[in-house]
Amino acid sequence: MQVSLLPRLKSHGVSVILERFGDSSPKVRGALEMLREYAALKTNAASGGVRSDTVAFDITAGLRRIAEKVSNTATSKASFDQQGAIYLAQREELRTGEALRDDVWAFMTTVLAPDVVYWRFPSRPTPPLERYAGGVRNAFQRLWVRGVALDRGEASMNRWELVEKLSEDAMVQIFERASLAAYPQLARALAEGWLRAESEFGRNRMESIMRSATKLVRVRNQIIDLSYLSAQDLEEEIDEAFREAVLAS
Repeated sequence: MQVSLLPRLKSHGVSVILERFGDSSPKVRGALEMLREYAALKTNAASGGVRSDTVAFDITAGLRRIAEKVSNTATSKASFDQQGAIYLAQREELRTGEALRDDVWAFMTTVLAPDVVYWRFPSRPTPPLERYAGGVRNAFQRLWVRGVALDRGEASMNRWELVEKLSEDAMVQIFERASLAAYPQLARALAEGWLRAESEFGRNRMESIMRSATKLVRVRNQIIDLSYLSAQDLEEEIDEAFREAVLAS
């Protein structure tokens, strides 16, 4: 497969562009014009594939279409997160090392679709830097990580059930903890455990249960590397953590 080398934007470039936005809603045209003015802010990998700025444009155009489709619904932002995660997880161009780079996502959020980010995470007087800069809280990168980790595979009858049913708090507990998010097998097992617990104890109790269970899993993971357990043993470990969390809540 030919690797698409996507455009990148370092943290300094993110700061420069966000300063230009000021306290107004970001506009795509303004960001693109600024990139032409400060061409040195944009970079690409020197080798290993083909420069593909148009691929990044296409990816963010798809996210904008999703945002436009759900914008008038009562659960618009939750729907965007779910559909965006599924969409990004299936993009062939993101199944390479390029998608692991924070600066690739920073370019897409800050330059190509800052308006979508602002709609999803509105903030005044200044834009929330963490949603534009690359990392676990980047507006788009977080969705790609979720989609990839929680994908049950094409053979599954309910391939995207975890993406669609987990609460935002559960997602944060899993994917903003490096010791969990770094291991897709562990992240997915914890999500599956959340789903089983939710069906037994009810969604209203799950926030406190999940937070306790996540702490227990993280401690257990320091004692033994849970990512090396068999699927059955890992499931048992996760379910035990949820049972202990229920007793403690």
